[in-house]
Amino acid sequence: MSDKKKLSFWEKFATKELSRVTAVQSGNELFLLSEAELKALLKIRKSTYWKVGLSGILGVALLYGPYHIFGASLFPETQVWIPIYKEYIPLEIGFLIYSLVLVLVEIWFLTYTNIKAVVKIAHACGHPNPNDPNFDNNINALIAVGLEKKQNELESIGINPYEGLNPWGVLVFQFVLRLKAAATGFLFKLLIKKALGRFALRAVIDFAGMPVYAFWNIWGARKIMNEARIRVMAPPLIKRCAELLYEEQKDNQEFKKFLYDTLQLISESKRSFHYNHFLLSVTVLEKFGIEIKEEPPYNEGFLEEISLLSAETRRGVQQLFIFGIMIDGGLSRREKKAIRYLIDKKLLQYSEADIVKWSKDYFDGRGIEAFFKA
Repeated sequence: MSDKKKLSFWEKFATKELSRVTAVQSGNELFLLSEAELKALLKIRKSTYWKVGLSGILGVALLYGPYHIFGASLFPETQVWIPIYKEYIPLEIGFLIYSLVLVLVEIWFLTYTNIKAVVKIAHACGHPNPNDPNFDNNINALIAVGLEKKQNELESIGINPYEGLNPWGVLVFQFVLRLKAAATGFLFKLLIKKALGRFALRAVIDFAGMPVYAFWNIWGARKIMNEARIRVMAPPLIKRCAELLYEEQKDNQEFKKFLYDTLQLISESKRSFHYNHFLLSVTVLEKFGIEIKEEPPYNEGFLEEISLLSAETRRGVQQLFIFGIMIDGGLSRREKKAIRYLIDKKLLQYSEADIVKWSKDYFDGRGIEAFFKA
């Protein structure tokens, strides 16, 4: 019996589309975006925004249009017995089924559009390269972006971004992340009702949701396209970083000893699983010939130990740390706070402004040559 995971319809579709590589790039060409590539990416972005934005507007129109035009003649109420309350309540069962069908259709369309956007971005930048040893991993990473799937490969190499948080901390952290979208939608409806007053027609309230759905569709597509872009440009930069680190630290046993701790520190500063960090960790560990473990020992006091390390090791640790927090395409407030803390402790020789600039240069496709030379 084969152990190979069975792919879903969308995974098969995305794999087929991404594997149709007509032209590949390598080295600097991949993480330095030309004017032609920037124009192509902008065109893809605009086209995708129009598609997903209109789908949000049409979804609301198709949902509430028939409902308010035909009313009970199309969606009659049915009295449904609820044992808990021991009484009947009126439900528009037909409307609920119709709503579900529309939601499924919109999800299908958005998934298709997002996958096509990821594929176009990858191919516009000459990625993925079939000759890359990590070709399959890169394909899977892009599929995960298009399908908005979380990737937890970091766990397979013993790195946990939630290390140090108790179980309740992890639960609260994840809950807050998921609450943002729902809370925003609720507040918008509340504001609309408040602005229009209690005499406003229900139809007006319902159709007022058009820009909300369009906005969230565009926001989701933007997030996916940004993520696809940074995953396309990361592999060659990661390879180069690993090579430069190896050249400087290959004979430094102290650096090798604390390499896993440094990678764990990067992960903790993010509090999230990210494919680029997984690829960085695997690449660096393999480059230094360090055995990959599923449960390496966790050094809780590593942050305090950095100041006691040799100057050579501290330089390697800070280079890897800064590169690691930049490689996901942006710096969160948590990461900026960590940077300021390390600067105050005199554990970083770089300024916060420089790090922010390097991160932006990476996302904009200008490369981070200044960081490698710092």
